[in-house]
Amino acid sequence: MRQSAKGNQLREQSRVAVANNWVYGFHAVSQVLKRAVPGTLYLRQGQVSERAESMIKLAGYPDCVIERWEAAAFKDALGETASHQGVAFLSRHAPIVPQQTLDDVLSPSAGHKIILVLDGVTDPGNLGACLRSAATFGVDAVVVPKHGSAPLNAAVFKRSAGAASHVPVIEVVNLARAFKQMKANGLWVIGTALGAGQALHEVDLAGDVALVMGSEGEGLRVNTRKHCDLLVEIPMAISAFNLNVSVATGVCLYEAFRQRGSQSPN
Repeated sequence: MRQSAKGNQLREQSRVAVANNWVYGFHAVSQVLKRAVPGTLYLRQGQVSERAESMIKLAGYPDCVIERWEAAAFKDALGETASHQGVAFLSRHAPIVPQQTLDDVLSPSAGHKIILVLDGVTDPGNLGACLRSAATFGVDAVVVPKHGSAPLNAAVFKRSAGAASHVPVIEVVNLARAFKQMKANGLWVIGTALGAGQALHEVDLAGDVALVMGSEGEGLRVNTRKHCDLLVEIPMAISAFNLNVSVATGVCLYEAFRQRGSQSPN
């Protein structure tokens, strides 16, 4: 392991690097290392903890370099507020999320498909939590609008606990066009909205479906609602409290998972 003497050049590179080149936090970085992503692992200087030792072992593949950084270097590269836990990873090639197109995901394959569509989720924490649920419950891909959605950055990876490296995230310029493409390939587009009148559990989610979740404040946009084949809601004892979009996403994906026989995702 070599000692890091990072100067202004690398730190400037860190500031201007593509947002999703960086991953930080033990869980998020561990998931990236398990995929043997080429890049550099940065560990805080000082005594090597048991968790740090486990990271070093995971990073023992040819395309990974291990560096030691002082605390100030982490702040300089990741910002004052990043909860990095003394560990970060800079990918040699961006992005770290699995790369597929909507055509790839919709191509014929065994089993029924489920796609999660996030209509304007702008908070990185919420997006990360949604990606974690998507990976946990075996979603084939997550579709987000290219504009008006949280960027796939290190904060999203941290909140997803590394799950973001397991599920393809597809950015589309035109969400309406994407819905038409999904329908043409046999997917049933189901939107979630308060007051929809039909309960989530009453709808068949075991087939090919695209489950659409709205933004944190406004919910589904009017144009998005027009493209949904059906609107459903989550039954609640006190509906006035509503649910955070990431919580609602977890509930909806679990119901789909339950209906599909609760088979563990690959």
